[in-house]
Amino acid sequence: MKVINLIIFLVSLSVIYVQYQINEFSDIQLVLYTDMGEGVYKESSTSRFDNYNMDFPNLSLSALPIKGIVARYYLLGGRFNEALELLDQSMNDNPYIMFNESLKSDLYWELQITDSIVYYAAKAFSGIPNNQKHFINLARAYVHIDKYEKLDSIFKIVEKKAVPDIVMSYLSSLLTDEEKISQYGKEIAKKIITRDYEFGEVNDEIKVAAQYVLVGQENVSKIMELDLTASDNFNKKNYSAAGKLYEQILEKYPFEFAYYENAGISHFQAGDYDAAIRNLTIVADSLNPGTGKAEFVISQALYNLGKIEEACAYAYRASEYDYRESFKLIGLYCK
Repeated sequence: MKVINLIIFLVSLSVIYVQYQINEFSDIQLVLYTDMGEGVYKESSTSRFDNYNMDFPNLSLSALPIKGIVARYYLLGGRFNEALELLDQSMNDNPYIMFNESLKSDLYWELQITDSIVYYAAKAFSGIPNNQKHFINLARAYVHIDKYEKLDSIFKIVEKKAVPDIVMSYLSSLLTDEEKISQYGKEIAKKIITRDYEFGEVNDEIKVAAQYVLVGQENVSKIMELDLTASDNFNKKNYSAAGKLYEQILEKYPFEFAYYENAGISHFQAGDYDAAIRNLTIVADSLNPGTGKAEFVISQALYNLGKIEEACAYAYRASEYDYRESFKLIGLYCK
């Protein structure tokens, strides 16, 4: 009986110790992540784990190597030797997530040791390629060693599952040297602009970067100037001038349906129905944003040209997209 009680007592002590260690490091993690989130390093924070046993348990509640987390904090404070020592000691602590390899790439980036930057970034990426941190680190490394062609090779691996941060990293990396942007890079940019992409959400920042990749930053600046001038002319009811300016934009950038739409509407307002139909047909038949707006204006332009039957057909096409005003045109044109 005494032996059983002793065993129970020892097990209880072990459980209490483990729970104490877990709770202790949970508190330490809060301190570390708060400091790292603020981008600051505090000696007072390090005193919390200077005498902490990082070997048991060796993983955090989120399965990250405890020594790796502390190493990340040391890296923030410029304590590179201590950070590297901890990373080396914990390379086998949950190695499948490549946390230490990714952090080593960051450490060697700070020290600008090129071979190690590339080696550890590539190792982390090969382990988990769809991790955005791994992609960003490797893209940074390839730009650093002027291997722009490798940017395409790693993006091809993640293209179909790329999250916005990966897409933005790829485009931004390409833009560090526009002369080295490949045809593949331009095709990806075009897919983003024309909404013909297989990866996820595309925000405005990504779309602007894609424009830069596709036509160059200088041309994008010229397009923006023309767009402002065209919009100003339209607002002043100089519709013909606005339409011609939008067509100048399309000569440089024939990928965005809104410019065709704006050109078409401007020409329609100016009474140039043929020019309106020419621009808006490209929207309706090729770019097809699925709003019904282009079909609606084409219907009116055709009616004004006396092409009643065709006007009716386009009014019905606009109604298929639930464009509200098109239903009125059906009542007027389709008798």
